[in-house]
Amino acid sequence: MFDRTDFAAALLVLSAVVLQGCGGQPGDEDAETGDAPEAPVVAGGPPAAPAVPVDPPTEPTVPVDPPTEPTVPVDPVVRAIKHPGAGVTLSDLQTLKANVDQGREPWKSGFNNLANRPNARLTYAGRGGPFAKVSRAPDENLNAWRSDMAAISDQSLMWYFTQDERYAKTAKWLLLRWATTHVEFSGRESMLDLGDYAAAFVGGAEILRSTYPGWTEADTATVKKYFKDVLMPAANPYGESMFGAANKGGLSLVALGLMAIYNDDIETLDRVVYQARTLAHIGLRNTNDIGMLGDYLRDQGHAYGQLRSLTMLAEALWTQGIDIYSDFDNRLLAAGEYFARVNELVPTTALPFGTTDRYYTTDVTNRGWDGANRGSVALTQLYGAYVLRKGLQAPFIAQRRLGTSVDGTSFMFLKESDTSKATPPPPLPIPSTTSITSGFSNADIGGASPAGTATYAAGKWNVAGAGWDIWGERDSSHFSHKALTGNSAIIAKVESLQNTHPSAVAGVMMRTSLDPGAPRAWMAINYQGQVLQNMTKLAVYGGANYANKALTNGSSGPINWVKLERIGNIITGYVSPDGTNWAATNVGRINAPVPDTIYVGLVVSSVSSQLNNSVFSNVQITGGDGGAPSVIPEPPAMLLASPGDGAVPLRWQASFGATSYTVHRSTFSGGPSETIASGVKGSSYTDKSVTNGTTYYYTVTATNAAGTSGSSPVDSATPR
Repeated sequence: MFDRTDFAAALLVLSAVVLQGCGGQPGDEDAETGDAPEAPVVAGGPPAAPAVPVDPPTEPTVPVDPPTEPTVPVDPVVRAIKHPGAGVTLSDLQTLKANVDQGREPWKSGFNNLANRPNARLTYAGRGGPFAKVSRAPDENLNAWRSDMAAISDQSLMWYFTQDERYAKTAKWLLLRWATTHVEFSGRESMLDLGDYAAAFVGGAEILRSTYPGWTEADTATVKKYFKDVLMPAANPYGESMFGAANKGGLSLVALGLMAIYNDDIETLDRVVYQARTLAHIGLRNTNDIGMLGDYLRDQGHAYGQLRSLTMLAEALWTQGIDIYSDFDNRLLAAGEYFARVNELVPTTALPFGTTDRYYTTDVTNRGWDGANRGSVALTQLYGAYVLRKGLQAPFIAQRRLGTSVDGTSFMFLKESDTSKATPPPPLPIPSTTSITSGFSNADIGGASPAGTATYAAGKWNVAGAGWDIWGERDSSHFSHKALTGNSAIIAKVESLQNTHPSAVAGVMMRTSLDPGAPRAWMAINYQGQVLQNMTKLAVYGGANYANKALTNGSSGPINWVKLERIGNIITGYVSPDGTNWAATNVGRINAPVPDTIYVGLVVSSVSSQLNNSVFSNVQITGGDGGAPSVIPEPPAMLLASPGDGAVPLRWQASFGATSYTVHRSTFSGGPSETIASGVKGSSYTDKSVTNGTTYYYTVTATNAAGTSGSSPVDSATPR
């Protein structure tokens, strides 16, 4: 059996806005008024239902009765969760109240917007609930639950700011009625509403628990039971690590993380942190180096939804002393800057990217999006996290916030300074790879004949294989492989394959055994240049519709890099145009028994009785020999320059095989450039040798032992 020590070792040992197309969340600011689009409330009766945007397409079918979350062994360590601690601390609340009491702006205006919400008024009397059952897709009693969850937040905040106990009594009455009546939250999209509203109902519960004298330990126990038995299961109804793509998974994580904090549930909180940092289809790894999130090419509303969920989770974790803002070279800063940049309509060429929902090759989104008060909540949190706490620059976030009105939600995160501290989590068990020049074993699976071969020369593998197709039960191919124990990965660029049949494929494969029909995953290219993916006998969110699909149509350019990665019992499939800009498009779970060793390698199926000669380059695998010759890297595919104050922050997409980068600068377009930095590791650099008001033009080159690449695309910035 698979030993989960890698998983356990990565766990930590450390001490409300509408999302576009994902339901309605409290505090969603209207783009024109800056106030929440809520309906009037009639004194003594239920308020009218708040406006709700059109639901997204129905989720695909999912596996039935997935296994429950595994028990994660963790050494006993005395840890205490801080309350309130779901994004706003008691110190934060005290500072906010002092600013409001003193009439300081913009806090006073933000509070006034909060106080004018219908759900924040003393006349609020509920929406007809509570109900024993609530469902999202199909919808049942949903608006009553939404309205009351928003009111729990608003009434709790009004209690704290005014110290009028009537607000606290209303908030407590609403929360405990639901906690003692509501027993089922169902539907295909339950996680969307739970994520949309988590900051409201958990935040309100935290304020009551921490500041209201009329709140008891019995009340805390009642709410904990409600969260544990009813809401937390609905936040992740599809089993361990089986989350919907991008923003959907982000909503699941923020709901689970915030409720785990309230419940003092350290095991669940650790799991959420691990998943947010590890699962490449939903969390921080669902990004590329320049800051694109998985949903950025879907539409800007869903892009903001994904950003807001991850930022809200990061802020809540910060209150618990856990810093995921630092992960992956401050990746949430890059994501916020990219979002602000494109919606400020700064010319920006997108790179191909995507999710398990879809792989996008072009950007056809609604740039210039002004929903959710221009993204005020996430951008305010990101500004506080990176600019105030860490002393970094966020030029486009700062620029976008200048045109954002004060609202009754984001004012809660407005700060003048922040000296709080948190600690980055331990390194993740993400497997590394290196080149391989020998050591593959060969297997002809499922009656593939004639026998195939694999040979290496001059940086390329030539794999000749037969077989009768590898989709689903048709498991017939030539497989050149290594047996790898524990976490592992393989990368390859498919240079060419013969047209032995329209369905012939060449790619990478992982499988639990060499027996025909074994659980397996593959990512491959066919003769038409399409990227294909398949997972068979693995638990996959979305079932066969997601496990088996063509990601591209073959006409969108040379997108022919494929990758598989195994971490624990999760296998993830990726596609890339360049070997660094990896989009996680397929995720599956190996169910018990989980083997220690799996088979990893190159696969070819000719779909005929003749051999298909396929050529792979840049093949890397965990435990490779590193013997391939260095090749001059390609130029970075994208460079973004930002107009800081006395500085120009730069980010670029990494180049495969590069060991360092050189930054070049010119003071006019097309002019000769000077080298301002060399030997730069990673894919970011801040140029501080600039003068405000002067426009600078930048390029970056990539270097390794073989030489230096050509220049990246040019980008310019005028610091101010």
